[in-house]
Amino acid sequence: MIVKSFSRLLLVFCCLSLGMLPALFTGCIKKALPNIEADILSVVSREGDFFADPVVTNKEVKLFVDDQKVDVKAYVFAFTLSRGASSVPQSGSVQDFTEPVVYTVTSENGEFSKKYTVTMTDERVTFMPLEYDFENYVIHDKNKYTEFFHLRDGRRQDTWDSGNAGFVFSISPITKKQPALYPMQFSTTVHSGETAVKLETKSTGTFGAGAKKPIAAGNIFMGEFDAGNVMGDPLQSTHFGRPIEGAPDSFSGFYHYTPGKQVIDHNSRPMANAKDTCSIVAVLFDADELKSRTKVDYLDGTNLLTDKSIVATALLYDGEAAAAKDFKAFDIPFKYVKVPEVEGFAGGKYKLAIVLSASKNGDIFQGAVGSVLLVDDIKITIK
Repeated sequence: MIVKSFSRLLLVFCCLSLGMLPALFTGCIKKALPNIEADILSVVSREGDFFADPVVTNKEVKLFVDDQKVDVKAYVFAFTLSRGASSVPQSGSVQDFTEPVVYTVTSENGEFSKKYTVTMTDERVTFMPLEYDFENYVIHDKNKYTEFFHLRDGRRQDTWDSGNAGFVFSISPITKKQPALYPMQFSTTVHSGETAVKLETKSTGTFGAGAKKPIAAGNIFMGEFDAGNVMGDPLQSTHFGRPIEGAPDSFSGFYHYTPGKQVIDHNSRPMANAKDTCSIVAVLFDADELKSRTKVDYLDGTNLLTDKSIVATALLYDGEAAAAKDFKAFDIPFKYVKVPEVEGFAGGKYKLAIVLSASKNGDIFQGAVGSVLLVDDIKITIK
């Protein structure tokens, strides 16, 4: 083996001396294997097409347009794909986006494919709703987790997301999937109406414990969850924020909290005398300023309360168990650290992030399995 290795080194040295190395490498280096990725990476658009940046996640693309400037019935939708991948319909083809269009992306090696649902929303309805009753939800066809949405003029808006899509990796393949397995669920214990949102901190099992992520805090937030990045950096998988039409004055609603019995840290060690605490948070931020520095216009789990784009916050933390099934009311005024430009709201300069969690320190994988937060009838009041 040593003789063979020396012989190869000698051959390379001789070829370098004779100027033959390119020819040698051409004959010896194998071509790269066909790519297995099947992703839409980014959207290609003309300036002025979109009111807000397109949102690309692991399963969908959201386009925000002004239908006075863009022909929604015949729009040339172009995008970039993973190396060597192809799509049906093709990038750059004309499509009617009065209804969602499903694109199938196939990897270069032809073995993997992924479906993306592309929706085009008119500029006039891209501002976030100001009231949420959590009455509208669906159960995911394949993985059976809960997905809440909002109805505006009979049209579905996917305002909310959660970490449910990432929690799928913590469920054994032989386990029958059902909504109650997941950290974010619907509940029939309500303040009003038929349903509320239920957030429960769950164990991630041996899979999560081995990665020093032993819990998944029950959470729901305004924005998108990028399940494709959850194995790399779960905190950066959460994309927080939606455009808001005016400066918020207060954040109100109703909640019921039951903390779990034993708080553990990221090493799965019990924390003596520690009590779990729920987190109900709303953050107003300057999306334009944020994008100028970071090239993205959303906050995530790493900077939700610390980024310098933050304009105002409304924060509630509570570790006390609620009595029986009674919901507590909350009404939190926004505390401003900067004065926003009033005219900036109309152009989508400012976004609001709302994040609800059953374990305040879930972002560092610290909390109590079994902590449950119910939330219903939340409202943002504009100045």
